[in-house]
Order: sequence, then C-alpha cells, then structure tokens
Amino acid sequence: MRLKYKRAAAAILAMITLSGCTGRQAEEKLGSGDMPAGTVPTVTSLWCEETVPDTVTEPPVTSAPVTRGPEGVTSATETGEGYTVYDRSETRYSTDTVNVRELPSTESKVVGQLNPGDSADVTGYTSNGWYRISYNGGTAYVFGEYFSEIKPEIQEKEIVIPEGYYFDDPSDYFFIVNKEIFLPEDYAIETDFVQGSYELEMVAAKHCKDMIAAAEKDGIDLKVLSAYRTVDYQKKLFERNVNSRMKDGMTYDEAYYDVSINVAPPGGSEHNAGLAVDIIDENHWDTYEDFENTKEFEWLYSHCAEYGFILRYLKGKEDITGYVYEPWHYRYVGVDYAAAVMASGMCLEEYIGQNET
Repeated sequence: MRLKYKRAAAAILAMITLSGCTGRQAEEKLGSGDMPAGTVPTVTSLWCEETVPDTVTEPPVTSAPVTRGPEGVTSATETGEGYTVYDRSETRYSTDTVNVRELPSTESKVVGQLNPGDSADVTGYTSNGWYRISYNGGTAYVFGEYFSEIKPEIQEKEIVIPEGYYFDDPSDYFFIVNKEIFLPEDYAIETDFVQGSYELEMVAAKHCKDMIAAAEKDGIDLKVLSAYRTVDYQKKLFERNVNSRMKDGMTYDEAYYDVSINVAPPGGSEHNAGLAVDIIDENHWDTYEDFENTKEFEWLYSHCAEYGFILRYLKGKEDITGYVYEPWHYRYVGVDYAAAVMASGMCLEEYIGQNET
C-alpha cells in the first residue's frame, strides 16, 4: 500500500488506545463543520461562517426597472415594495451559478442556489428584473439575466495533472488528516468548483460532480453545504475560540485543550485538505436534523464509493475519529479504496491502521 504518511499507523494506534472523553467533553464534541465551540451536538443548525452559500455571479444591487410587462404575462400585481410582479408560467434554465433569494433584491436572504443547467418553474417576472420561481415548496427569486428558455450545454472540464503535482498517484489520496495527523507544510493543491462557489481538490471535484449528476438522474437532488476551506481560515477560527475562552478566565493551555475538543486545529481538518464535502438535501438547507432518514442519504450511502468517497465519521466511532456521527460528511479517498473501506464498516483510522505494512 502506497501511503503519503508513514507515521500514520503509530498515531492511529495512539488514538485508538486513548480512553473516551469525559461526560462534559462528550457533550461538547461537535462535528467537523467546526461550529462555534461550546454548542452541543443536538443543535439543528449546521451553518458556520464559511458555509454561507455564495455565488460566482451576482446582479448589481440596483437593477434597471422594466417599464412594461414582458411577453407571456397573464396579470400584474403591485407589491408596494417598489416593484410590480407580472404573473407568468414557464420553465427556465439557469445559465450560471446563482443565488436563490427570498425577495427580488441582492440584499435579501439567500435560501439556496441554482447551478448551470438547473431548471425552475417560473411563476412571475418582476419590474426590477427578477424571476419569481417555485422553490422548495414556496416561492423565491432569481435574477433574470441568468435565466434562459434554452438549457445550456455544460462542457466538462478536462483534468490536467501538472508536473510535480502533490497527488501524482491515485493511492496518494488514501491518507488521514485529523486532530493528531496534520497536513504537511508543503501541501498544495489545485481546486475546481463542485457546486456553486464550493471547491474541492480538482480530481476530487471531478468525481464529486459526477456523483451529484448521477444522483440527479436518479431523481436525487444533492446540495453542497461546505467543502474546501483554507488553513488560514481554520487558524483564525481556532484562535478566535481560544481567545474567547481566555476572556472567560481560562489559561492558554486550558483554552487550547477545550477548543481542540470541538474545532480541528489549522491543518488538521479534512476540509483544509480539499478532500471533504458536506452534502445535504434541499429540505435540510439550514439544518442537518434527521438527514440520515432521507432518500438523499440513502442514495449517498449506497453510491458514494463508486465515486471514490466514503462516509467519514461513523456512528459508534466517535472515540476514534474524534467527531460525532456526521451523515453529511464525505471524504474522497479514491475509487481504488472507497468500496473496501465502506464494506469494512470501519472508520478510516481503523482501516488504515489494520492494513498498514
């Protein structure tokens, strides 16, 4: 087995022999989403600072008003909010990655995203240039410039591995990153977009996009909630939590230990590696409660290995992985290994530790 880190086995065995957390530590232990420390695992919100969805394109804050209703309208409604809604009924396709908003304004709350080629049922058009669409059981708005009557052709990007790239062999993806085993200082990757503005390492991104597309063909709509995040961001997140505890009276060592229970240290998060993606369904856009009981989770669990991904943080393995059960967190390890890991029922630390030579 060709592993990037030959010190993995020793660190893993040390982790496995550690005793379980104290009652308070077990209560405070959070997921790899690195939510603010001190929040117990029963919280229903998965949002954290870096996971708020953003877009590649966005309309200007002030859109030019439309002086008359567009063709195809059936009636008009004055909203009292400075714009008119012209009712219509048609199907349109997103030509770019765009935010879906609660109201027709760039200052309105983001409630989701559409990717190039996604379809939407249009129910109206506003005088300030937005489409009203049926979305997640209600209505929402997308800026009209990024909608078309014709579904765009999506050109698949060819992966070109540069000379001397960090992952020069498929087996190089089969390694551990956790609170004990950090990324090396020379770690560098090329990234690509997966969905919306979320990125992964370029090979992992290609397989993740293929997985999401395959799910769509089976009638499964998967949404990315978090993916690659920089080590610099992780450092700021960790330090902010340490400083917060020190203000509450802890020493630096006490604060560091307390934060490390909940937040991966810089370079110790799989998201820093660009190989981890948090995936949910449309109905759990801002909550992960009961995600494991959805058809989306069932599909992911059954098919993720075909695309080189594994369910990373398993139920009952918390004392080994250091994280609570996360049915939304998937890690790219490569298609050569994913099926065997998933079939074993072991977490990655156990599997690599057992097979290390």
